[in-house]
Amino acid sequence: MAELSVADHLARLVGFNTISEASNLGLVDWVEEFCRPYGVRIRRFPNQAGDKASLLVSVGPERPGGIVLSGHTDVVPTTGQDWLADPFVLRSSEGRLIGRGTTDMKGFLACCLAMLPAWARTDLQRPVHLAFSYDEEVGCTGVGPMAEWIGQSAMKPRLAIIGEPSSMQVINAHKGGLIGWATVTGKAGHSSQPDRYVNAVMIAAKLIAFIEDLRAEMRTGPFFETLDPPYSTIQVNTIQGGSHGNIVAAACRFFWEMRIIPGQGDHAVLNRIVDYARQELEPAMKAIDPSCGIAFDIQARIPALLPNADLGLQDGVMGLLGQTVPQAVSYGSEAGIFQEAGVPAIICGPGDIAQAHQPEEFIEQSQLDACVTFLESLTATLTDTEARAAE
Repeated sequence: MAELSVADHLARLVGFNTISEASNLGLVDWVEEFCRPYGVRIRRFPNQAGDKASLLVSVGPERPGGIVLSGHTDVVPTTGQDWLADPFVLRSSEGRLIGRGTTDMKGFLACCLAMLPAWARTDLQRPVHLAFSYDEEVGCTGVGPMAEWIGQSAMKPRLAIIGEPSSMQVINAHKGGLIGWATVTGKAGHSSQPDRYVNAVMIAAKLIAFIEDLRAEMRTGPFFETLDPPYSTIQVNTIQGGSHGNIVAAACRFFWEMRIIPGQGDHAVLNRIVDYARQELEPAMKAIDPSCGIAFDIQARIPALLPNADLGLQDGVMGLLGQTVPQAVSYGSEAGIFQEAGVPAIICGPGDIAQAHQPEEFIEQSQLDACVTFLESLTATLTDTEARAAE
């Protein structure tokens, strides 16, 4: 069987339009078809609608102590971006491979698939698990069932490496994210008699002002010094409300998001907002009409990534890369989800995060080469001599 290069795999993966609004099953089917001849074990984790799935591919012995290599299959849309050619056809230019998802993060998936033949013919004493997920770009909502299953299974991996673009540097901490909508239901009426009614837009404004106060409070700490900014943040990014200039607004909703430093509780912040709504705003609203109120809907939660208790895990990976100090980032990833499921996790993948979501997104061929070299070095820790020495 002729082995495909990393660039060959990347061309196939980029060719699947897997924006989060679309199905990823075409890509998943192709990956399964490629992997099956290598004697792997495959498990799918479909979504409720049946149009998307996460895929877990395991190679090597069925025993604990393996490595999970995790990446998402979905990409962000290209609508409104200035691309010089079809973003779903891979192009190369001056050492760069150009196409949607090359950096974020099909480049990492391509490296893993290119390594599969080598893993299949290697005397692995610990398995390699490829965990390809969906809907990361809309709140990391697809990986959960797979990560939970891995964490509760007898697989007991020693580490999950999430291949988000990090320029092949180890990241051991990131902020958590909690996002959602607040919906204010008021009572409509003529604006000449505002006190007879409940203005949902005005109530929403009070709630947003409270959130702004929380934002200012967060700037005073606590701090996680290696993050930028080193404190938690919260903000409102979109708002919709009202129907006409002389009608008291019956409805208003706004989208809120918070990014919380590792070690701090995201739900504790949300509870303060909910308590303010229930205790300070709703009583006066319901005194006019009991049907008025404020509802909160969490759209997605991304757990923060904390440095692992066993520092030897990250130090071992950094040793393979010649890195001495781990990094921390303010964006979220699937790493916190694996960690919360009981699987120690770090981030390390090819490509520059500055390229993520950009028009003419590209990854340097040198970054893909570095990733393959790293995976080859990682394989040595799973072979006979190294694995048995660790027992």
